[in-house]
Amino acid sequence: MKKIILMAAALFCVMGAVKAQEAASMVDINADTRSAAMGDLSTAAEASAFSVFSNVAAAPLSEKSVQVGAFFSPWASGLTKDLESKNMLLGAGAYFTFAERHSVQLGFRFLKSAGSEGYDPQGNPTGDTFNPKDMTIDLGYGIKIIDNFSVGVAGHYVSSKIGEDASGSAIAFDVAMMYRLGLGEKANLDLGLKAANIGSKLAYGEGEGAALPGKVTLGAMFGVKPSDAHSIKVGVDAGYKFMGIGGFVAGVGAEYMAFNTVAARVGYHLDGKAKMNYATVGLGVRVIDMIEADFAYYLANDQLKNTFRVGLSVRF
Repeated sequence: MKKIILMAAALFCVMGAVKAQEAASMVDINADTRSAAMGDLSTAAEASAFSVFSNVAAAPLSEKSVQVGAFFSPWASGLTKDLESKNMLLGAGAYFTFAERHSVQLGFRFLKSAGSEGYDPQGNPTGDTFNPKDMTIDLGYGIKIIDNFSVGVAGHYVSSKIGEDASGSAIAFDVAMMYRLGLGEKANLDLGLKAANIGSKLAYGEGEGAALPGKVTLGAMFGVKPSDAHSIKVGVDAGYKFMGIGGFVAGVGAEYMAFNTVAARVGYHLDGKAKMNYATVGLGVRVIDMIEADFAYYLANDQLKNTFRVGLSVRF
C-alpha cells in the first residue's frame, strides 16, 4: 500500500506544468460509448476495447483477455445544424492480455469538422473553405502488479490539419493506475488515477504552439449485484485541467443492467470553464456476454445539442 501511495503522489507532480492555449481537444473526448452515457466517466471505468483512451491500467484487471470495438458520432451537432456538411468523429480500439498480467492496447481516432475558413501556418485566414481534420494513433501497455492493482502507460501521436498548407503534430502520454477493492462476493470498488495528454505542444508553423488538454483525474466506480439477474454501477470522476483551457472537471453516472443483457445509463458532466456542462443518457445490449452495442445521447445546449454516439464491441 505504501508503494501505491508513493506512485500516486508522483503522478500528481505533473500538475506543475504551465498553462497554455488548448489544441486538438479531440484527445479529451471519451471514446467509450458505455461510460460516455454515464456522464463521460473514464478514470475508473470497467475495462473496454477503448481503455487505451480512458485508463490504460484497467485492462490487466479484466476477466476478459481480448476486447475489440469501434464507435461513431456526428460530434457537436449543435454547431452544424445550419450547415450542409457535418462533423464526423469515429475510431476503434482493442486490447490483448497475455500471461494473465500483461496487456497491449492500441487504437485510433479521427475527427473531420464541418467546412470552415482555412488558415495558413501563421494562423492567417486564407479565404478558402476547408474541413479541419484531427487524428490520433494510440498505443498502450498495462501490467497487473498484484492481484488487485495495475499500472499502465499510453502514447498518442496527434496529427492536426486546419488548412491546405497548415498542419501540425504532437506526441502525448498517459500514466495511469487502478486499484480494485473487493467488498464481499457481490460488490467491489474500483479506484483510478490518471494523468493524461502530457506531451509536446502542437504547432502549425514557426510559432510557439499550443498545449494539449493535459489533466489529472481521480475516479471511483462502485459495482454491486443484488442478485444474479441484476447489477448496478455508480461512479464519479473529479480532476483538474492544468494545460490548455484549464479548470476543474467532474462527472457522475450510474448504470443498471438486467440479466447481463440490457442496460440503462444516466450521468452528468461538469466542465464549467470550457462551458461543457451536460447530462447524458444511454442504452446498451449485450449478447451471450460477448457482443455489446451501446448508445449515448447528450442532453445539452449549444455545441453538443442533439449529439449522439454509437459503439460496437466484441469481447472474449
